[in-house]
Amino acid sequence: MGVGAGPYGRARMRKTLLAVLLSLVSVGLQAEKITLPAAASIVGLAPFFSDVRVFNTSYSSGLNVTATYHCFIPTPCTPGIPQIAIALAPRQSKSFDDIVANAFGSPNTAGGVEFDSSGAQDQLVVTSRLFSTSPTPTVGMFIAGTSSSKAYANSILTSVRNGGPVKGFRTNAGLYNPNDAAASFTFQIFNGGAPAGNPVPGNLPGHSGLQLTGIFTTAGVGSLQTADAVIVVTSTVPVFSYAAVLDNNTTDPIFVAGAPDQSSPGSTAVTRTVHVGQGGTNFVDEVSGTGVTTIHVGDTVKWVWEGTDHHGTDAGTCTGGGGGYGIHPEGYGGGCTSAGTFRSGTQVAPFSYSYTFTQSGTFPYFCDVHLSAMTGRVIVNP
Repeated sequence: MGVGAGPYGRARMRKTLLAVLLSLVSVGLQAEKITLPAAASIVGLAPFFSDVRVFNTSYSSGLNVTATYHCFIPTPCTPGIPQIAIALAPRQSKSFDDIVANAFGSPNTAGGVEFDSSGAQDQLVVTSRLFSTSPTPTVGMFIAGTSSSKAYANSILTSVRNGGPVKGFRTNAGLYNPNDAAASFTFQIFNGGAPAGNPVPGNLPGHSGLQLTGIFTTAGVGSLQTADAVIVVTSTVPVFSYAAVLDNNTTDPIFVAGAPDQSSPGSTAVTRTVHVGQGGTNFVDEVSGTGVTTIHVGDTVKWVWEGTDHHGTDAGTCTGGGGGYGIHPEGYGGGCTSAGTFRSGTQVAPFSYSYTFTQSGTFPYFCDVHLSAMTGRVIVNP
């Protein structure tokens, strides 16, 4: 009997087609979110505008992008057009001058923009120029869109300056929280290896940001003159931190993106929960709300099964989608190879499995039932 003949053959064809569709959905879900942590269209004594460029790196595949604007200046802030759709042909670039006012209909606001795409990882590139038209000549900062893997719970801002001859330097510090969960954070300035000023703590809702104008003054050391300070940023969830260092003598600014920092001695390791099978064939991290989990060396990931389907957590990579069956009779998807780093075996709720990561790196994994139709990734920072 042929595959397409009889009830069994038709059922199998339907299941194979479902597997292909789910694999395509899975690929879309895996696409890495790109976040532009600072964008503005402010008209005042110091006007600022953001010109944004988006580019599709693929030579063969188009790209559908959803850009969502989350404004946080002023407070409260509601964007005029919260979301726009962008279609990019292979190797196509599109420009959005003064994106906040022209594309999102939100003049006199500032915030961050999250770009979700239908493509593969690294297929979308986002860049921007945040600039001021006063004083003349025009000055600007290059700000790159950043992948989720560059959000850190512990980060360091270097090349920080304050004060100095004549007009001197001034540093603003900011955060953007790309998570659903709120962030509790602290800025601490260090100068010459010693703390300078008071810690600056705060709380930040999910998908929101803030900027502290004159971080040295905010910390109580506005008169400190330094050309080589650093700012240590700690947060309860991974965030994008940044500093804008302004030379008031030349009107020249630089943008400093937060780099990963080591946890302080004696800090407590955390356990992150990933929901297995939430909403069907999905791994859902409790913080990011996606299949991407960002932690530090020494932290533990705890996978918790939900629903009634069989699932498994298996470290490894997937290169294809659809066309095959997993090790369990319910399985579908294909093209996955186990790395053997961690593996839970096929389980059904209620069940949980934990693994402690002792090395930094990126660890992709898949469900050994649904294979490429259900994947996730753990990013372990130093």
